[in-house]
Amino acid sequence: MLNYLRNVLHMNISMEEAENIYKQLPLLYKGTYDIFMLNSGGAEWLVMRPKAYVGLSQLRKNRAFLETKSQLNVALYLDKASLYSKDKMIEDGIPFIIDGDTVYLPFLGLLLGKRQRELKPVHQISFLTQRILLTGLYEGYDNATVTALSGKLGVSKMAVSKSFDELEYLDVGVINQLGRRRSITMRGDKKSLWEKIKPFMRNPVIRTFDLKQDARMSLCAGISALSEYSMLADNPYPTYAIEKSEVNMSGIRELKQASKGDDIGCRVFEVGYFLDCIKPGVQDPLSVLLSVEDEKDDERVEISIEEMLKEYVW
Repeated sequence: MLNYLRNVLHMNISMEEAENIYKQLPLLYKGTYDIFMLNSGGAEWLVMRPKAYVGLSQLRKNRAFLETKSQLNVALYLDKASLYSKDKMIEDGIPFIIDGDTVYLPFLGLLLGKRQRELKPVHQISFLTQRILLTGLYEGYDNATVTALSGKLGVSKMAVSKSFDELEYLDVGVINQLGRRRSITMRGDKKSLWEKIKPFMRNPVIRTFDLKQDARMSLCAGISALSEYSMLADNPYPTYAIEKSEVNMSGIRELKQASKGDDIGCRVFEVGYFLDCIKPGVQDPLSVLLSVEDEKDDERVEISIEEMLKEYVW
């Protein structure tokens, strides 16, 4: 680290581990980061280097806390970071150093970097990418390539490659790169994996149809799916799912819709994807969690969600 900074900044820099700083901080910091005191041309500042992968939101909070406690400028030192992460840190004025790549130290008036492959900005994760992540969490990936996932999921290599671009841009922390070859690895503790990918997840429900009559469809979703995974009693009406690609052919738009105050025969979720890898014909547990977000205020639903996750996911 020191040699890299001296070569890039062309300054005489001294550095030592900031042992006294740890005493002012919660134990989390000692276990998660190496913290160094630097002196460059008489200016003192701190560098905070994570010992393992830490998400951008957590890095942002921990760095701000350290800066407040120490009353010194604090820069992050990362082994690698996505274009998205760099853009966000520069946008937020967060000093950072990417090993062998980029130096952004606004308190010293510095922004030095090298050109990278352009990635399209991602404002919302695609449903295919979400499906890839959830499948990886349930089943595990060990350096799964574009070709392997294309065959497994029944989609084109181009579509999977675009999902890899999304994951790389968003810096989800699951993409491996060796030269031009990219792969995805998801293994280990599923609860930890979920915490890593949860900030990027979206509700799979695009639209809800409340119908006067029970359409008797084959795919179970929402509260009906939750009742399949737990002791929760279902609503008086069933909840089904239909994928977006099948809505036009299904004729569901022509079925009589329930008006406000009417009894509901069934509820149908139009969804961006459907995974039934835990129980055939039943929406997967984490997508259930995302689908019933508006109903989590009900204590029975919240308890049933915890029961479901403990039994079928963790």
